[in-house]
Amino acid sequence: MTDLNDIARENEVDLENCVVFVRGNDDILAVDISNAGIKQRSDGTMGFTFSISPKDALALEEYFSKFTSGEKFYFDISQTGYRPVYYRGLSPMTKEVSQEYHPKFNITLFAQKAIVEAEDSYFEPTCACCEFCHIG
Repeated sequence: MTDLNDIARENEVDLENCVVFVRGNDDILAVDISNAGIKQRSDGTMGFTFSISPKDALALEEYFSKFTSGEKFYFDISQTGYRPVYYRGLSPMTKEVSQEYHPKFNITLFAQKAIVEAEDSYFEPTCACCEFCHIG
């Protein structure tokens, strides 16, 4: 996987203030969370709502346009750890106009919490002597 810290330095991104989306080994998008909200329902469905600049909204839409419904990807909020989810879609973009600040676009990413599979949490035993060598 591409080193996320290298990407952050190259693009002048503060990972402490971003939600990072990862698809595959090196398809990564970081979005500032200062104007973001996340809601999770009891059924595991999540909504990431962003109120962001037109440039960032376009980047978000382009990034997720490559996804198919049900595709697994990961997100990390402020470097708290990656969580697996399934892609469920994007809402239509809406423009927010105000006299007080530059125009922003609102867009919501929908995801379904993924069930963590054994291969996401554990690795194979390194020796044949016992079954507990791989538990960390």
